[in-house]
Amino acid sequence: MEKLIDVVVVTYNRLSLLKECLASLLAQKKNLSGIFVIDNHSTDGTTEYLADLHDEIIRKATLSTNVGGAAGFEYGVNLATIEGKGEYVWIMDDDTIPNVEASSALLREANALDRAFGFLCSNVRWTDGHATNIAQVSKDWPDKINVGLVGVVSATFVSILIPKDNIRNLGLPLGKMQIWGDDTEYTTRLSSFKASFFVNESIAIHKTSYNLVQDTLKTIQSDRIWRYKAMYRNLIYVKRHYASKKDILKMVLNNTLKGLGALTAKDHRLSRFGAAILGTLAGFFFRPVVNFPSKGLMEKKFED
Repeated sequence: MEKLIDVVVVTYNRLSLLKECLASLLAQKKNLSGIFVIDNHSTDGTTEYLADLHDEIIRKATLSTNVGGAAGFEYGVNLATIEGKGEYVWIMDDDTIPNVEASSALLREANALDRAFGFLCSNVRWTDGHATNIAQVSKDWPDKINVGLVGVVSATFVSILIPKDNIRNLGLPLGKMQIWGDDTEYTTRLSSFKASFFVNESIAIHKTSYNLVQDTLKTIQSDRIWRYKAMYRNLIYVKRHYASKKDILKMVLNNTLKGLGALTAKDHRLSRFGAAILGTLAGFFFRPVVNFPSKGLMEKKFED
């Protein structure tokens, strides 16, 4: 099988997980044209580790500052699209551990679909085997269920495969979204362009410290509340661009109820409430610019 895939891995201060991620990718090197590792200015030895890696398939860039996950993916997808030799970009976090057959399963389905799709996403599981990072199914999700594909409209950046032509036509992820929701926007943009699918046989483990489906605004650790503010802003933006006014209103009401519910949290009640309300309001004034693949977006060249 041709080496059709350029992988983008964004990492920040999770060296042990990055090593595991890269090992899993190198085990399926037969499908990979390149592995583009974007180091978001780590301080835990990641930069030094990457500097000592000399596998010809691994390309690495250390950013001069931590630009956030969303901007890291924007940067990485841009680089992989321009510098990579494959036909697809495979996006993942540094705590994503794809099964050794994950890329082969994605490529099989890409070929079966004659490469006419928005994106494909993997079957993401937590360390105990339970589902996590669950994709949102489309209204016509059963259409290709007989061949093992489930129609989806959005997914996370844990493990998605995108044809480079789609990136060139629709642009890059929105780096200005900072974190949480940038993947929803980008995959929604892609699925609005062409039908997109969940690939059951492409399995990836999301090796977080706990299953993220347990997170709520009311219970999340206090030092991560700011992420919810970004998420509410980003998701209002998504609704504004891809949904009806009725759906926007539903989200505003839902966000408000979640903010009110957070007032009964054990700590940081006002911060939790404010994240929901202020984030929602910010979503109506948020107007990030979609960038398209360009050498001008590169901050630095990859190391040789």
